[in-house]
Amino acid sequence: MKRVIAVAFTLLLSAAAFARTAGPVGECFTHYDAGRYADAASCFLLHAADGGDRYDGALLYDAGNAYSRDGKVGEAIWAYRLALLDRPRDGDLRANLATARAKAVDDLPDPHTRGPVGRALLAPYDALSAREMLLLGTAAWALFFTLMAVRTRRPFPFATMGALPTFALVAVLGFTGYLARTRQVEAHPVAVVTVDEITLRSGRDVRSVDLAKLHAGAEVVVVAQDAPWIQVGLGDGVRGWLPGTSVALVRPGVLQ
Repeated sequence: MKRVIAVAFTLLLSAAAFARTAGPVGECFTHYDAGRYADAASCFLLHAADGGDRYDGALLYDAGNAYSRDGKVGEAIWAYRLALLDRPRDGDLRANLATARAKAVDDLPDPHTRGPVGRALLAPYDALSAREMLLLGTAAWALFFTLMAVRTRRPFPFATMGALPTFALVAVLGFTGYLARTRQVEAHPVAVVTVDEITLRSGRDVRSVDLAKLHAGAEVVVVAQDAPWIQVGLGDGVRGWLPGTSVALVRPGVLQ
């Protein structure tokens, strides 16, 4: 019996290994296993964007791993953060992001950091992706109208015990959370510095005052954009301008 279990386990591992290297992303894993991490990262990003504005968080996670192995801290943090928009509860993803952040030079506060009370109150919001919140709101709204239709024909205790208000509240919270998350990542996304070093300036001119030096992996919040410059905030009240080519935005659609 033990031999049968061992053989079955071996076959499962072999099947998993084959599935890993087969299919559209098989070439990406081939690059990764061969140590060609830059090629692997580019390949993962290419396939992660196959869905248009939607993207594959698992492939972005793989891209982050490839960037990390290649020593590109900024790109790794960017890929991990972008993947988190799709997979906010992924423990491995958060652990790898923390490891990449530990390699960054600048000691900046995490953008959009919340205090203990904010984390407790907004835990459900932070645990769901924008797509999940939209699906939750849509499902709750559909259940609300279904119960309303049933109740108009035949009242029943379940609907009168708080089900209707509960579904209505969940629907409102789901849609509100979706709109808030979408606005946040579109209007004020996080930007990650991807060059070795860049100067944060007081104005959109290389002759303006130097405010700080930022290095690969620094995470800042975009305040305004005026191509080819972007204005960012460091989280401590300091605002300045960076060339847009020095950062990567954590925002859906940037892979297109």
